[in-house]
Amino acid sequence: MATTQSQRAALYTKLAESMGNEAADTLIAELPPGGWEQMATKEDLAGVESRLTNAITAGLAELTVKITEGLAETNNKLTEGLAETNVKLTEGLAAAAEERANIIKSHADLIKSQARQLYVIVTTIVTTVAVAAVSIWIALFTSAGA
Repeated sequence: MATTQSQRAALYTKLAESMGNEAADTLIAELPPGGWEQMATKEDLAGVESRLTNAITAGLAELTVKITEGLAETNNKLTEGLAETNVKLTEGLAAAAEERANIIKSHADLIKSQARQLYVIVTTIVTTVAVAAVSIWIALFTSAGA
C-alpha cells in the first residue's frame, strides 16, 4: 500500500519530535515518494533485461534477414545486368565480325576485278607486241628475199 502525503507528514512530525528536524528530514528524504511497492526489484530488472535482450536479438535477426535479402536481390540484378551486357557485347562483336568479313569480301572482289583488268591489259600488250614482232619479222623476211 502506498504511503499518502498525510501519512508522510504525520511520520515527519513524530520523527521531528523524537529525533529533531534534521534527522527527520534525512529519514523522510530516504523514503521513496510513491512507496516501496513502486521501487524496482532485482527480479524486475532481470525481466527487463531478458525482454530487452530478446527484442535486440529478434531485431538483429530481422535485420540480418533483410540485409541478406537485399544482398541477394542486388546480386541478382548485377548478374542480370552483366548477362544483358554480355549478350549485347557478343551481338556487337558478331556484327563487327560480319562487317569485317563483308569488307574483306569487298576488297577481295575489288582485287579480283583489278586482276582481271590487269590480265586483259597484259594480254593485249603481249598480243600487240607479238603481232608487231610478227609483222616486223614478216617485213624483214620479205624485204630480205627481194
